[in-house]
Amino acid sequence: MVSPPGALAKGKRKAILEATLEVLRESGLSGLKMEDVARKAEVGKGTIYLYFRGKKDLLKNLVEERTWAFYREVEELVRLRAPFFVRLERILEKRLAWIAEWRGLWAAVAREAMEDPTPWLKGLHQHYLDLLEALVRSGQEEGAVRPELSPKATAAVVAALGCNPQLEVEAYLEHLLLVLRKGVAP
Repeated sequence: MVSPPGALAKGKRKAILEATLEVLRESGLSGLKMEDVARKAEVGKGTIYLYFRGKKDLLKNLVEERTWAFYREVEELVRLRAPFFVRLERILEKRLAWIAEWRGLWAAVAREAMEDPTPWLKGLHQHYLDLLEALVRSGQEEGAVRPELSPKATAAVVAALGCNPQLEVEAYLEHLLLVLRKGVAP
């Protein structure tokens, strides 16, 4: 069977990004070596440079790739025909899993990828806020969210609360949903 054009290249690029995340988890940012990434991705070291200009470019692409994959999942949930709180719970579950995946590396990787990542990170995060705002608006249309609440401000609150569990993840999620239900439900 013949692969479609670019499929092999897409597979290698994805393998390199996955391997980079594995090496980051094992060795941390300071221990990230292109040789280790190449070994894990089962490609030659030079192959990495066919896809990425260098370490900074690789890290920037890793953050973007993983972040946009998460946002695509969130967007699917926002559009899902399900009650507001069902969608909210699934989004928060995904958010907490995404945070656990990165284990505090996201900001450090972003800082390593560029001099001042703040505008870039804010731009990435704004997409998440926009998705949450759409979710809140749909919750208001459904009657599950109080109409006097600002969708923009409520989205910011949900984003802030759903990012750093201080408890075990399931207990945190359960409590967060309880707080949101009591605070936003009519």
